[in-house]
Amino acid sequence: MKNYQKNIKNFGGLLISTTLVLQPTLAQAQIQRSFLNPSFEQPVFATSCYIQVDESQIPGWTTTHNTKQGTASCATTGFTTLGKIIEIWTKGFSSVNTATGAGNQFAELNAEENSQLYQNLCLYQNETITFSLLHRGRTNSSTPDVANFLIGLITGTPTIFGRFSTTNNGTVTTQPVAQNGATIPTVTNNNAGDGWVRYNGSVPYTGSTGNKPVGFAAVSTANNNLTTGNFLDDVQFAGKPVLEFVASSGDGAESETNPTTNPPKLRVVGLVPTGGISVPITVSGTAILGTHFTTTSGTSTFNMTIPAGNYDGSNANSVFSIPFTVINNNVPEGIRTIIFTLEPSSSFFASSTMTCGGSPTIVSNYTIYDDDFVSGKVWNDADNSANNTFTNINTGSETGTNAGGVLNAILVDSNNNVLRTIPVAADGTYTFLNVPLNQNNVKIILSATPGTVGNTAPLPSLPANWVNTSPLTTSTFNTGTDISNQDFGIEQLPNTNDVTALQQPNPGGTNKVQVPTLSGTDPEDGNLGAGKSFKIVTLPTNGTLYYDNIPVVANQVINSYDPTKLTLDPNDGAITVNFTVAAVDAAGKEDPTPATVTMQFTSATVGNSKLLLVKRITRINNQDFTNIVDGSSNVNNTDTNYVAAPRDTDDNDSKWPANYLRGLINAGTVKPADILEYTIYFLSSGLSNAVKVKLCDLVPNNTTFLPTAFNSLTPNDGGLADADQGMAMAVDSTTPTVYFSNVADSDRGTFYPANDPNTPSFCNNSGNNTNGAVVVEITRNSILPTLSPDSYGFVRFRAKVK
Repeated sequence: MKNYQKNIKNFGGLLISTTLVLQPTLAQAQIQRSFLNPSFEQPVFATSCYIQVDESQIPGWTTTHNTKQGTASCATTGFTTLGKIIEIWTKGFSSVNTATGAGNQFAELNAEENSQLYQNLCLYQNETITFSLLHRGRTNSSTPDVANFLIGLITGTPTIFGRFSTTNNGTVTTQPVAQNGATIPTVTNNNAGDGWVRYNGSVPYTGSTGNKPVGFAAVSTANNNLTTGNFLDDVQFAGKPVLEFVASSGDGAESETNPTTNPPKLRVVGLVPTGGISVPITVSGTAILGTHFTTTSGTSTFNMTIPAGNYDGSNANSVFSIPFTVINNNVPEGIRTIIFTLEPSSSFFASSTMTCGGSPTIVSNYTIYDDDFVSGKVWNDADNSANNTFTNINTGSETGTNAGGVLNAILVDSNNNVLRTIPVAADGTYTFLNVPLNQNNVKIILSATPGTVGNTAPLPSLPANWVNTSPLTTSTFNTGTDISNQDFGIEQLPNTNDVTALQQPNPGGTNKVQVPTLSGTDPEDGNLGAGKSFKIVTLPTNGTLYYDNIPVVANQVINSYDPTKLTLDPNDGAITVNFTVAAVDAAGKEDPTPATVTMQFTSATVGNSKLLLVKRITRINNQDFTNIVDGSSNVNNTDTNYVAAPRDTDDNDSKWPANYLRGLINAGTVKPADILEYTIYFLSSGLSNAVKVKLCDLVPNNTTFLPTAFNSLTPNDGGLADADQGMAMAVDSTTPTVYFSNVADSDRGTFYPANDPNTPSFCNNSGNNTNGAVVVEITRNSILPTLSPDSYGFVRFRAKVK
């Protein structure tokens, strides 16, 4: 579409095209009073080509053409060439250019048959309509293409009011023929340039008021082929514009001196000529001119100007606010109303802009409220900073809310009757305008139920899953001045996820297993888990819950929740243990529908536990060994991979992690003072948990245990702070996860010197602790109660060659 439209005016008895004005958007929901897309500039096609597309793709225009597959030299991507086709040419195709200043595109009336190109316009009986068009022949400089301009369809009984005959060089072989009362001035050849001729005129419309097809149909072409010829461009057919008020009423606070909330507005549909039109408006009502408001003229009658333009009525560019000013004062005056009346004028029709010929809205009331108001905001108090008070409700980044759009603020009098009721806005704000003056002991309540003015107020309430952090009813107060900051706090409740653990063997006895991680969500806080708060609502009946090794009690709230510290000692046997838990959000509000944690245990006799041990030398001095050596018994006992049966297959179990068993079986020749690192790998490869797992490894002869090998390394699990650390352990890790002191203290590792009488019997059978023993209690109830199937790790120490 062009960015402009030529208007039409009478000048010395002739109709000529003049001033360029803005062309509006083509989307239309109202009546239509002028041609839209008059120069066929929408959509934009490539240069120097033609295209035949379905009428739906040429905004504004319709055709009687039969459905047909169109052709094109333009690119057709994104365009439908099958349908009721309209043919568009772009400037330069087949050496045909547009008229001077007429854009880049035009239509060929004769597409593939003798059809009509038209738009449906709202016409009023006995109005006079002006028109303008550019016409050009296609193929011959002496024989013209001829077209009719008509009201109605060629398939019926149309009213032809103009016939135009133009050759391809702009020769007017026959002056335009005016019919049915039309007036069409004579024209000169090629008056628009490049072979185009502009024709103007006017026509009295005597038919009934209504929507009528107005457009063009070919009469003949120079080559007698009705599939070619009759170029059209920059066509217009327009009566006086149609005006009415957009709404019959509006209102605003006295503080809106230049009303913007609901001001009275005029909607314009149609072509406003150069110079615009003057619209007379009168005012009346209970509001007093000069006291409560002023007009642009200072009188009760004033004019507003609608600038020149082609208005389709469908967008903001077609709507104009009435200019007036409200006078703000401090005098309580109640409600005042200005009545705006659209007065008759010869410059426009006062008629419906939505229905052709319909009754117009010619009166619009504007109500002025005293700017005495009561206002406030409902905050999403995610951290419960209000704590059931009206202070400190909003903190940090908290935002306003209306609880999903179903929350109402209700102003209530001393008898609990509704004075005002208003939905809370999406941002949580609410404002009562025109609050009754000098009312004592009023209050505001929040309710999911709207109030009815004059009736008993509904009970304070919130939508489902919302709770209040402040009271839902304010303290009483008196009206008479502006009152603000009547704020409330509410927040949404969290939700807790049900948890079902994978079935596992019962550890038996007093052994504990870790409870699967608790989780939930909260609309304000997001995902809930480690570091958040959970309430253990009900306890299991067939087991004991512990948190940090302390029995949990019913309704205990765990703050800064650490998943590793919540454990369960189930009763023995094949059982299912259940307990319930509720997430607690940052506001301290808990999920009202607790979730269930389910843990299923099979009997410990379902399968046997099994532990595999593999020993390697993983370091000499500062050299780490990364070798992966497969132990074998069917080689010479001096070979580096020799391991006596049946231990030679222990390193072949598929449950060992890939490349985990690094180190050497035979480290070769060593010399005194060399430091060897021994690593004993373990794997729980049975069908059930391995419990009460202790490991003893005797320090090899001709070496001395190195007591300071891992000094200052962390973490540890309770050894004496200043004790030497000579042992390391890893569980489900390639690197040590804990370091032990050598002395018999509270951690899980102990080094027993040679012949120490306290050496555990399982490690000192027949007094074989002759060079020192490394003993590690791998599993312990409070730390690692069991080794579950497939769990792996290692124990490590170092020794110096004597």
